[in-house]
Amino acid sequence: MGTAALVLTVLAVGAPLGSVSGVFPVVIGFGGTAAPIAYGIATVVLLAFAAGLATMSKFVPNPGAFYAYVTAGLGKHAGLGGAFLAIFAYWLIATATYAFLGSATGRLIVAFGGPDIAWYWWQIIGWVVVGFIGYRNVELSAKVLTVAMVLEVAIVVIFDLSVIARGGADGLGLPIIESEVFTMGNMGIAVLFSVLCFIGFESTAIFREEAKDPEKTVPRAMYLSVLLVGVFYAISIALMILAYGQSNAQDVAAENPAGMFDEALGTYAAPIFMDICAILVVNSVLASVIALTNMLSRYLYALGNDGVLPKALGQAHPKHHSPYRASLVVTAMIGLLAAPFMFVVSEPMDLYAKMVGVGIYALMVLMTLASIAVLVFFRSNPQPGTSVLKTTIAPIVSIISFALVLYMATANMDLISGLTGGLAVGLVLLTYLVALGGVVAAAVYRKRKPDAFHRIGRQDL
Repeated sequence: MGTAALVLTVLAVGAPLGSVSGVFPVVIGFGGTAAPIAYGIATVVLLAFAAGLATMSKFVPNPGAFYAYVTAGLGKHAGLGGAFLAIFAYWLIATATYAFLGSATGRLIVAFGGPDIAWYWWQIIGWVVVGFIGYRNVELSAKVLTVAMVLEVAIVVIFDLSVIARGGADGLGLPIIESEVFTMGNMGIAVLFSVLCFIGFESTAIFREEAKDPEKTVPRAMYLSVLLVGVFYAISIALMILAYGQSNAQDVAAENPAGMFDEALGTYAAPIFMDICAILVVNSVLASVIALTNMLSRYLYALGNDGVLPKALGQAHPKHHSPYRASLVVTAMIGLLAAPFMFVVSEPMDLYAKMVGVGIYALMVLMTLASIAVLVFFRSNPQPGTSVLKTTIAPIVSIISFALVLYMATANMDLISGLTGGLAVGLVLLTYLVALGGVVAAAVYRKRKPDAFHRIGRQDL
């Protein structure tokens, strides 16, 4: 895989059109007219994070990504805790995205005169299709993602240009920022959900064994992914606000989040684009679950190779050269988590919002842990020729920034997850207990299976 294929894989995880349709209204709901600033903040923070991560990737030639980096910086106990946390976060996000897929597909079929059946049947069909693609190989997945990416970006660009051409609802002036959004903690939540659109950029490191010239390709793809996502979404969300008017956009985001983008697209471009958008949203979300499945399977593959999980998970298919056993396990995991909700949830987008909120929170905890690991790694293992900006300053910036966002998110977990009281507190505790479970498992391996403990993260620590 070259730089372009890696970048497309990363961008597809965030489902560009799915993000514009599903995440933008949430960010606008919390951030108001300051929503573009939320994306700007997320871009700066993640660039700082990527700088340290990309530099460290040159000295940690392991496809385990966060798992490998946390192990190299903080040791095997923390490394396994980070691996468990990564699996937990992406498991939640992937399962939630299947609910989005079921909902979007159901709406599309009904809009074109098809049968109105329960949303979970479309989720099940998508689950089978994605499971097959993941079983085959990453090359097939990359081809699917490329087609989806071109179409998704094209429709959003058409929207952007249409709003610019027609001048928006009240002109194209710069958004007027309300100071309350910064004092009430809403900006922190807006930044948290903005990060959802960036998820997966570290997967450039997960695919390093399948990348051409990984020493150059991985860092390049990491920086490009963050920059492209940040600039593209900041401009697009600003234009969505202008499309409805600065005084009206937040109200629309609260009252009609599902139809916010496609209705604006129909108004400013042409009504036919609403139908096209409905089709492309399904493509977008499908591409996202393909990429998420690939990422999850490669985490299990890395743990299998290291002997931490059953070694069978670390075996590649003799013909397709894919981590087929890990992929099958991931498919089963998603099916098991999704199955109970099919019988108790009538509105899949509510499930999506809650589950994604918890997943992105867990991912933010993991990013904080990885930032600390980068800083400790270069302090303990000085590397000639590395930049202090990338090995010290950038990690410190990301640590402080992630900690602030996590503080605001923890204080407002009820808003993020849709749950209140003890349930919200329980979700926060569950996230940290998952990481603690990895630490405990490493301690058990150290005592009872020292060979497996030694292989954690493939580090000579």
